[in-house]
Amino acid sequence: MAYSTIALHVEPDTLGAVDASIALPLALAEAHSAHVAALVFAANVYHPEMAGGDADMPENDMAAREEGVLLHVRSALEARGLRFEVRGRSSFAYGIGEVLADQMRVSDLGVVSFGSGADMGKRWVTTGGIFSSGRPMLLVPSSQAAASVPRRIVVAWDASPAAVRAVHGALPFMKQAEMVTVVSVTDDKEFRSGQSAVGLTHLLARHGAKAEFQPVQRGSGGVMPAILDVARNIQADMLVMGAVRHAPLHNLLFGSATQDLLDRGPAMVTLLAA
Repeated sequence: MAYSTIALHVEPDTLGAVDASIALPLALAEAHSAHVAALVFAANVYHPEMAGGDADMPENDMAAREEGVLLHVRSALEARGLRFEVRGRSSFAYGIGEVLADQMRVSDLGVVSFGSGADMGKRWVTTGGIFSSGRPMLLVPSSQAAASVPRRIVVAWDASPAAVRAVHGALPFMKQAEMVTVVSVTDDKEFRSGQSAVGLTHLLARHGAKAEFQPVQRGSGGVMPAILDVARNIQADMLVMGAVRHAPLHNLLFGSATQDLLDRGPAMVTLLAA
């Protein structure tokens, strides 16, 4: 199993920042001999009401920047000998949150650079890809120039349909990893026998992954900190988890690992599926 097509959003920025943001997806495309569909467009420039970022940049200047970055990305893909297409946003007739999601629907994986404090436009692009595409999304921390495919992977397992989709979306990573650790927060919910993290570990082993199971306690810090503690202890460089949308009241009363991740930004390369 491999990724045949990777959809990539590239934010027009300095060329150094652009190179950092595309390092991992290009390495991944090389590892899988995948076709790359790179979409180059500013997530927030089309929304003047958004504060900060490039919202105040003159339209002609932003168009020139986008064109320069588009040519730069094309050159980088050509230099690696990859099969690719590079284009900007072709229409304003639909929401910006659908631009990447539309391409992901005919791809195997979406990739976006995402960090803490992301502006609203970037969040729309990212959440649109996660929740509207039906495909897995890889979030790469904007501060991380990850040029190599992850080797130590943590799977956050809660037996939800979203977690199942995330696991299967990440199988190409896990089959090549040095170690896959399945983490279940055992005092968060009760698991029936068919939902067992041990059962998932056996499934991953049958797929050829070097998988192990590690139970953890939720504690007072919540689910996400407990999982990240394990990731730090084993020096993981990738997290796999399901993404779930809850009502605001649910988030307020019970918390949400997905919302925490989007608010704080990923601590490491993270694959999400809804």
